[in-house]
This record gives sequence, structure tokens and C-alpha cells, in this order.
Amino acid sequence: MSAVFETAPYQNLTLTGPMGVGKTTVGRAVARRLGAEFFDLENEILAREGQSADAIRELFGEARLKALEMTAIRDLTLRRHAVIVVSGPAVLDEANRARLAESGPILCLTCRLDEVLRRMHAARGAWFHNPANRGVLLSRLKREMRVTALDLPQLDTSRLSIEETTAAVAVYWLEHARL
Repeated sequence: MSAVFETAPYQNLTLTGPMGVGKTTVGRAVARRLGAEFFDLENEILAREGQSADAIRELFGEARLKALEMTAIRDLTLRRHAVIVVSGPAVLDEANRARLAESGPILCLTCRLDEVLRRMHAARGAWFHNPANRGVLLSRLKREMRVTALDLPQLDTSRLSIEETTAAVAVYWLEHARL
């Protein structure tokens, strides 16, 4: 590695991107590799509220979910030496994006649509064959893909193994964190 140190930088690393690109798997692996804490925004909301982000959106609306995301992001960015995984829609909010950027570099993981669909099919099996389920996933994916249009550094994971992606993300964090 070309970085000065091989442990987690003081600053956080935020991984974002649409579902199916490997944010959580890679984020956990990078955190393990560099001895950092790992946080996933959706898991934080589930732990705090007892309901998933999708359930909150369905029951209470988008405004409630956005308020919970903003609070959780505020709290997570107070930490240091952490990998934070944030879904694409939460990063679309300028205040969230600015707060995350202040705490360290942001990297948007991307992937070709056909590869995302292949990964979702592999992960969800027969559940994915139900057209209603597939429709829900495609709607969510369309919403989450908007993050790729932001002016954020990107890493395409389409042809990379988990190990290759983990190594590339670790190098990115080490090279882009302010000392």
C-alpha cells in the first residue's frame, strides 16, 4: 500500500450507492482489514426505531424517514475511524452529504444494471421470481440509482471480486482521508 499507515484513518469513510453494489459486504471487510468500526445507516434506524427504513417509509411517509436518517447521520458522523454505509437516497439530501463529507471521504460504489439484477437474483432466489417482489425491488433500485448522478468519486464493482473491491476501497480511504 502506498499510504503512510495501514490502520483506519482518523476520518470516517462513507460508502454509498444503489442496492446490490456491495456496500455492506465491502464496508464490513474494509473495517475489519483496517481495524475500524462499521455502521450501516439502515441497521442504525432499525435498531433505534424497531422497524426497517422501508416499513417506516410505508407507515409514516418519506418525511419521517428523512428526519430519522438525518438524525442518525448526525450521530454517526461524530464518530471517527469508522466505515459508514449510507443508502443512495440519504446521500441525495445536501445537508446529509455535507455532514458526511465533513467527517471524511465519500465513495459511491456502482455496478452495471445486469450485474445488480444477477446479484439480487442470486441473493433472493425464488423470491425474486415473483413479479410483484421484483417490481418492488426495481422501483427501489431506480430510486437508489439517482446517487450515481452526483459529483462523487465512483468505483465500478461490476467485474471486481469482493477482495479486489475491498482492497481498492481501503486504498481509496487511506489516500483520501485528511491527516
